[in-house]
Amino acid sequence: MFGQQPTFSGADFAATEIAYFGYVQFRSAVATSDSWERHEGMELVLVRSGEACWELPDNRLLRVSGGHGVLFPPHHRHRIVNGVYTPCQLFWAEFHPQEAAVENARLIPAEDIAAVYELARLPTSPIRFDDSLMRNLGALCGLLSDDDVLLGSRMLNAEIRAKIYALFIDFWKMLSDERSTRAVSPIVRNAELLLQEEMDRDEDIDTISRRLGCRKSYLYQLFRQEVGMAPNDYRQRLRIKRSCDQLAQTDAHITDIAMHMGYSSSQYFSRVFKKYVGVTPKSYRAWSRGQA
Repeated sequence: MFGQQPTFSGADFAATEIAYFGYVQFRSAVATSDSWERHEGMELVLVRSGEACWELPDNRLLRVSGGHGVLFPPHHRHRIVNGVYTPCQLFWAEFHPQEAAVENARLIPAEDIAAVYELARLPTSPIRFDDSLMRNLGALCGLLSDDDVLLGSRMLNAEIRAKIYALFIDFWKMLSDERSTRAVSPIVRNAELLLQEEMDRDEDIDTISRRLGCRKSYLYQLFRQEVGMAPNDYRQRLRIKRSCDQLAQTDAHITDIAMHMGYSSSQYFSRVFKKYVGVTPKSYRAWSRGQA
């Protein structure tokens, strides 16, 4: 999943509910496969610092910043946007399919796994950590960074197992609180569609909110809750995503791509591109063609 980053089997830590898990730290942008992932079981991702942005079906985007996590449901298609991880630290765990996870439960009670699986089937959105989860996540990442973890130390394995359990319980509590008070908003989905359809027009968000029949501040609040970013940020990421497609699939000059996407200059385009992708347009084109 992450190249040279260690991937661990849950069974090796007496956590047979979990198929695989790991901790990754990207200090700079890292190219990865742009293929769609679709796991049989739910997948938990907790971002300690930086950010990760995923592409979802129907051209939707989901940003998860440091101090937030996301639970992807079983069979939920997703992939890292533009095929590039920007600098971040995150912990991830892919669970076995529900029936197998419940049947083979060892670390987490079977009924608790079933309860979280039910929550996982609700709409995907970023969940903000509390202080307890942030402390446990930091401690777990520290343990997984220890070289001794690869030696199979029983004491270290026991500590890791305990921290994973604590994270699961903390996240379950926050997920329950969030999902009990929040449903998918038609306003957000319609705003996404408008931003996708009118990506090149730079229509003011005030105008979009009026078209949707709500206040701008309310649209921003809902959008951040459900998508992890502001509407303007969403539109900018859509433009960069289309720019990535053109860089990878055509030989068009970078200046021409910048102008076509509505940027005032190639220099400004390069600054914005690097902010969101972590590399310059020229480097991204080389990556996409295996020339880096």
